[in-house]
Amino acid sequence: MEHRRFEKSADKILSVFTDGSITNHDLIYVSFYTVINAYPEHVLDRIIEFTDHVKAERQRILESRNNYVQDTLF
Repeated sequence: MEHRRFEKSADKILSVFTDGSITNHDLIYVSFYTVINAYPEHVLDRIIEFTDHVKAERQRILESRNNYVQDTLF
C-alpha cells in the first residue's frame, strides 16, 4: 500500500527533528551540508518543494481547526 510507504518516509524525516540530537543551531549546519552534498542538483529543488508542501498543509490544518464551528458553540 502506498500510504504505508508515505508514512514510513515521513517517520524517517520526523525522527531527524524529534529525537533532540539536532538543535536549532545545528540545523544551520545540516542545511549547509545538505546544499553542499546534494547531487544531482534537482534534489535541492525537491527539498524546497517538500518544505513548501509542509507549510501549505500546516496552514490548511490550522485553518480547518479554526473554522470548526462545533468547538466554539459551548
